Amino acid sequence: MRALQWMIGLGLASALTSASAQPWLEKDLSDFKALWNGQWSNDRQNFFAEGAGLEEAALSPLQEIVLASEDDGSDLQWALQTDGEVSSSVGVQNGTVLQTFTGLSKPCRVTWRRQGSQFAGQGEGRGCAELLQHPDQDQLQDLSLSLSPSEMWLSFERRRGSAVDVQFRKARPFTCWVAVMRGAEHGDSGEGMSDWDFRRGVAIHDQGGVAMITTDEEPSRSVRLRLRDVDWPYGNRRPSLTLYVLGDESDRAVSYSWTEGSADRIGLNLRWLQASCTADEA
Repeated sequence: MRALQWMIGLGLASALTSASAQPWLEKDLSDFKALWNGQWSNDRQNFFAEGAGLEEAALSPLQEIVLASEDDGSDLQWALQTDGEVSSSVGVQNGTVLQTFTGLSKPCRVTWRRQGSQFAGQGEGRGCAELLQHPDQDQLQDLSLSLSPSEMWLSFERRRGSAVDVQFRKARPFTCWVAVMRGAEHGDSGEGMSDWDFRRGVAIHDQGGVAMITTDEEPSRSVRLRLRDVDWPYGNRRPSLTLYVLGDESDRAVSYSWTEGSADRIGLNLRWLQASCTADEA
């Protein structure tokens, strides 16, 4: 996965109109800031791209964003793997939520308007393209955004050609315990063996999150777990929370288990490997 890392801090801009003059704007500002908190990934869009008939040129590389609020709730941070830090301030102006970015090579600001339980944003400034990791970054313009409790979409128009869309989904964090049988390989029954490498507190999330387990035996082995809340963007298949077991190199699963979509817990037992993952809020 290509990596970008940037930090976006959302604070109240003193130059903007005070939200306290209009209580409904104060609520808009509070709700907007609350929606950012969490971990986001565009794994679902990339995973289903071929089946959904999406053109490669319209996709952005796989990326994850971690947004966390300060203890007092006055500031938010946006952390994405990239080479620098970008900060932003938010306030209200002319009945909208205005977000102004600093730290970019060119100006960028986004005007957000409430639409029911979500917000729609419109970006201004050539620096807005720097908020997206894409090979054709210099060709992107006219940023449009939408932000809801579970999804955040960014859409850029190209100077020539089609649009580039990034569809982020908010991830649910899970914590797992994992046990790997020392000396056993995939397909072994484990009969007569009881030497487990047992791990607790393994962190993962349900939007394609990956956890790497490196055993303490000699020679060591690496096993990856991937968790994905498979919510099909086409057809009528039911969503499934799926836990995959991967080798240390190939992304083809050697085995997997599934349960109801959005479930709070999932586990598997392959004899040589056992794992159980539970949603943090559960």
